Amino acid sequence: MWPWEHLLFGYIWYSILNRTLWRTPITDGIGLTIALSTQAPDLVDKPLSWTLGLVTSGYGPAHSLLVGVPVVLVVAGLAWTRDKARVGVALVAGYCSHLVGDVLALRANGPIVGRVLWPLVTYEPYASDLGFVERFAVYLVTFVAQMTAPENTVLVLGYVALCGAVAVLWILDGTPGLRWARRIVTTNR
Repeated sequence: MWPWEHLLFGYIWYSILNRTLWRTPITDGIGLTIALSTQAPDLVDKPLSWTLGLVTSGYGPAHSLLVGVPVVLVVAGLAWTRDKARVGVALVAGYCSHLVGDVLALRANGPIVGRVLWPLVTYEPYASDLGFVERFAVYLVTFVAQMTAPENTVLVLGYVALCGAVAVLWILDGTPGLRWARRIVTTNR
């Protein structure tokens, strides 16, 4: 999944949890927690693989149910003990949504559970030795080609519908993040 896809997927999860548990607007801090936690596995594992070559693929310790999940649960538990339950729930929801999204891998023709089982499951090293920017560019070109191919019209319509649904949720949740940006702009004038 792409970073924005992880963010959309994680935001949906947390928004539903927030509506179920608290029924209050999502704060800017919680919005930031969601944004960062949905990206965390890739922010760790992609550089470990693509730049440093420490893991064979972009699915390493931060994507692992055996390594990453316990670390996130400890951090969320610390937040919980400091009366920051919503932060802990946002962290777990964002992080776990990333893993679920990578397992589902809809464009990769079905679930791939091995992506979250490092070090029990490892992947062959990449066929070419590209750096972070080059590998990202290769994937982005492939993504754009997929999204502009006429046979993928249904995929694109689903993508647009998902973006629209998340935009509606975000507005209903009080536009977290936008308030913070407005305060910064207003303060700096």
